[in-house]
Amino acid sequence: MNCSSFKTGVGTTLALSAMLLVAACGQKQEATTTPVAEPEMKAEAATEVPITTTSDEARALFLEGRALLDDLHFTDAHAKFVAAAEADPDFTMAHLLVANTALSVDEFFGAVGKASAAAAGASEGEQLYVMATVAASENNQAAQGAALKKLVAKFPKDPRTHMTLGNFLNGQQDFTGAVEHYTHATEIDPGYAGAYNSLGYAYRALDDLDKAKAAFEKYVDVIPNEANPQDSLAELLMEMGSYEESIKHYQAAIDLDSNFLSAYAGIARNQSLMAQGEQAQETAAKMLAAARTAQERQNAMFQSVTSHLFAGDADAATEVCKAMAAAAEMDGRHAAVGGIHEYMGDIMINAGDTAKAEEHFGLALEYRLKSGTNEANKAQAKRNHTFKMAIAAMVAEDAEAAAARTAEYTAAVKESGTSFERRRAHALAGYMAMINDDMQAGVDHLAQANQFNPHILYWSAMAQNALGNKEAARDLLNRAANRNTLSANLPFVRSKALEAIASLDEEA
Repeated sequence: MNCSSFKTGVGTTLALSAMLLVAACGQKQEATTTPVAEPEMKAEAATEVPITTTSDEARALFLEGRALLDDLHFTDAHAKFVAAAEADPDFTMAHLLVANTALSVDEFFGAVGKASAAAAGASEGEQLYVMATVAASENNQAAQGAALKKLVAKFPKDPRTHMTLGNFLNGQQDFTGAVEHYTHATEIDPGYAGAYNSLGYAYRALDDLDKAKAAFEKYVDVIPNEANPQDSLAELLMEMGSYEESIKHYQAAIDLDSNFLSAYAGIARNQSLMAQGEQAQETAAKMLAAARTAQERQNAMFQSVTSHLFAGDADAATEVCKAMAAAAEMDGRHAAVGGIHEYMGDIMINAGDTAKAEEHFGLALEYRLKSGTNEANKAQAKRNHTFKMAIAAMVAEDAEAAAARTAEYTAAVKESGTSFERRRAHALAGYMAMINDDMQAGVDHLAQANQFNPHILYWSAMAQNALGNKEAARDLLNRAANRNTLSANLPFVRSKALEAIASLDEEA
């Protein structure tokens, strides 16, 4: 499982990829005491970012939680970080890691606010972690990257600083840079298991599947009794089309840890890719039964949603989404409700019901604006709504609205957008070019969009095919159908991509 976002100090992941929210500084609270570095700290410990706390109990709990987090036991790690923060209310890093494993948006923002308030009494390294988080919350990726680069410069022998910068670069899709820092982390500490995991995913993004497999196999060797190495290797095997072998490794993860829910999700996705819809639903039900938190239950229900979509049953998928939204609303998790409505809008878009899609996109924005996010994230939610409405207009063949919304989104992103949003602007420009029969411009813009989105790959293939570039189209279609296997967008694209491949085969 690639969950580096939990370890960057800049974000938290909710049930769906559409629900991703970056960190925010929240409401600052006055510190009641001044934390100091542990007096017994040895001189050579300065090679690593110091852990600033006045409480031995808090330190021990924090280290236990960090070890659990390294092995991606998020729920158990979260409990340790909460306990550490309770033992020392001015423990900056405990609050920050409570945020990074938070079970709700409100908890996340509150914890980062407490970390920010306590940071003045923490070490320079801890302050840089907080600075990066606050910059991320304001969508200021330049400041975020600068803080993390300074962190590495100050503590070049701390493998965690390299991991954190590698995770940031990975999020910017600078996979070569990410590989460099992940490799540094393994060289500094050959037993730092998580670095091999991240290295494997970065190599996979670079299409070097042999090196990715070697990294994941090393990950298994370093911690053979942990579930996540098996899970990560299984995901790569799924990407390579080795579905039965992938399921074996996912099952090995479950055998090691019955609460390791992403392995259930991986089995369900393999089953969906093998057109075993009924089995996939059964696996999603097992995942739900093993869930311990509201977030885990949402994730399990989402596996049921995507399994229904792979099977072509949008109505059943929508009913599960409604149940997810009702549960999230009952818990007061407005951001989660917004993410679910956005995905329901995507379902409607792909069913051709643009009016219903626009209704869901409107509700998604409404819920996000009343969630506990900060103003930067609310501004981003508004931009996201414009993007989705532009797509809806394109599907509805309303060229005037599509052009106006594309222009509005592009201008907004140019002013204050993230790298992710700039890639989205290229996606809209590419689609508009194709609508206007300029296939070469479509190809050029889509090449600058997110190459890990099956929608982008599919429409890039369509543009290449229209230009007569059959082999390029075939390659893109294969990637659209068979790569990015855990993408929430894959159920909308895969059958169309496979049909297009078959059509090209008939023409050949």
